[in-house]
Amino acid sequence: MFSRLAKLVSGSSALPQAVDLYRHRLDVYESELGETEYSFPDIAERRIDIHAFGRDFVPVCQEGSDEGYVLLTNGMSEQRMPGVRGDAKHRAELMWYVRKPTPDVCDNLRWLANLPFIDTTWFGFGHRVALPRPPVAGTDFQTFLFLTPVIGPDKEIAEALEIAGDPVEILTVNLISHQELALIKSRGLDPFLDLLDDNDYPPIFDPARKSYV
Repeated sequence: MFSRLAKLVSGSSALPQAVDLYRHRLDVYESELGETEYSFPDIAERRIDIHAFGRDFVPVCQEGSDEGYVLLTNGMSEQRMPGVRGDAKHRAELMWYVRKPTPDVCDNLRWLANLPFIDTTWFGFGHRVALPRPPVAGTDFQTFLFLTPVIGPDKEIAEALEIAGDPVEILTVNLISHQELALIKSRGLDPFLDLLDDNDYPPIFDPARKSYV
């Protein structure tokens, strides 16, 4: 279906402990989301695979259908993020709700998951990553915003996942406009979150979404 889709393969050269942690994360994911439909293996030394889980985002109690995928990284939490301050969590994995797991979406998700270890930084709730140009075709938005899941099974993953005694933060990936970023910088995150509620912010990433500011 997609040229880069591939079934999960485990690297035989990986350390046993790393393999165990990798399998542990995937088991937690599948316990809440069901069987993985696709996995995109990483061949880099810091292995961060991406798993795609099919989902109908329309609640069971409502009519209609809104099918997409939950994408989850597997491997970002293998290391503690450097420079974490306060009570923030030292380990994280990223989640992105998308219509299809296209190559540009997967490439951006993996790049984001590697960024804390490249730039010696950390990600938490409300953090942003601004880019010089839109990262995905079809959108004018250039800033990634990290939030936490509000959908039940995704919250359960965050509550169940622990690595080496550290709880693992699950951060959802969202793209926002220049105007929305300016609002967050000037007034804080809460007014923007209120705008998301007021505008029925769609869970599945829509590159054609208009700015709410």
